[in-house]
Amino acid sequence: MTWIKQFNRFRSGFLNPFTFFEREFNYSEAKAWKDQTRIDQSFIRLAFLLHFTMYPALAIPEVRNSERGVLYLGVIFLINVMSLVLSFQEKFLSWVIQISNFAIIFLMMNLFHESFYSFQDLESLQIYNNYFLLISLIVIFQMFRLKKGSCFFTGMIAICLHIGFVTIKRMELGVDDFPRILFVPDVVYLLCIIIGTFSVIIVKRLISISSELDLEYKYIQQDLIVAKQVQENLFPGRLSIKGIKYDVMRITPNHIGGDFFDFVQLREGNTGIFLTDIAGHGIASALVASMVKIMVSTMPYILKVHPSRLMDYIDDSLQKQFQSYHASAIYMFLDFISKEVTFSNAGHPYLIHGSFTKEFHEIETEGAILGFGIKKPIAEQIKLPLVERDRFFLYTDGLIENKNGEGKLLGVEGLLEILNENRSEKELNVFKAKVQKAVEKFFGDVVLEDDTLFLIVEVE
Repeated sequence: MTWIKQFNRFRSGFLNPFTFFEREFNYSEAKAWKDQTRIDQSFIRLAFLLHFTMYPALAIPEVRNSERGVLYLGVIFLINVMSLVLSFQEKFLSWVIQISNFAIIFLMMNLFHESFYSFQDLESLQIYNNYFLLISLIVIFQMFRLKKGSCFFTGMIAICLHIGFVTIKRMELGVDDFPRILFVPDVVYLLCIIIGTFSVIIVKRLISISSELDLEYKYIQQDLIVAKQVQENLFPGRLSIKGIKYDVMRITPNHIGGDFFDFVQLREGNTGIFLTDIAGHGIASALVASMVKIMVSTMPYILKVHPSRLMDYIDDSLQKQFQSYHASAIYMFLDFISKEVTFSNAGHPYLIHGSFTKEFHEIETEGAILGFGIKKPIAEQIKLPLVERDRFFLYTDGLIENKNGEGKLLGVEGLLEILNENRSEKELNVFKAKVQKAVEKFFGDVVLEDDTLFLIVEVE
């Protein structure tokens, strides 16, 4: 039974053309195209499959009736079988290919010579001489080896052998000169040499470029992994902040993005909450977001307790240092002593306020995008009472502007509907989990195009 299983594996693997091509030419990485041994092995196996296209020549009466036509094709079959067997080892593959090519070309030309060159009139010779053009397929096929000299070597063999057979026939007929049209196959062989060689040169150049790009891509991927780790460290860890509880969701389509939030803990126990969305996404936006974090962390204390002036400071800094980048941001200052919440919104989606006893709603504010120096102050300052168990929902526009599989936007209305459907959940982590689940259900399996972040803060 073992040999039956092996035969079935061979039949389903090698003899199945779909499985064969999937296995032999699965060169997903550029470096695989430089493995000449593997390419030669695949070449021999593909040549074995393609050589069966020669056998319809037996349908030609002259070939079928020739004395040794079947014998020649039988020997060609044995040569291909032998090459196939030898392809499973790695030594002398180049010699196997060249010797088998020479033998096959010689046998095919000898077959045509015996079948068609038996004619004595030049007109018939000119007609049947065109069958020698079939050898050009063997010549051009050599370019799949991806060796510059393959087409040249095989083509020159074909040219020499064909001229040799033409010369022998001329001697048989005792003719001093033959019509030049009999040398058309040689011209075609020469064209195949030129086309095949230049094709190999171009493909190898493309492979070289692809290898360089592949290497660069790997370096970039490694750098992005490091950059992601660095950016992750810039985000606040799981902090325990007196007076509030919070939960967050972040989705970054790229390794890193421009959405960022941070907590500013002040010495008297008050807390600032900063959230920004740098225009665009990717490396540049992430770097600018990192710079904004540094600005917020190192700015004077008086700005950290005055949201509007904090926004002015960031607006001026972005305009001076990053003229081509802008951002939206929101900053909340929670004063647990005076029991007040003060916030400013600079071109960011409106702050959403609610609790498990009252509906969530937007707090409309006026403010301009940071980085353009549009006006002073850049954003108005709003004060609210700091009420226990109140919840503040801060988010970036990716949450409401990404499209789902049907091309629909969640929008502010959809977001408010999700928040209010789940607002009765008293535990913040349960509330956040249900909101996130509803958001994920809306987007389904769609890969979001823009960075998405939301932060829920609950006053204790």
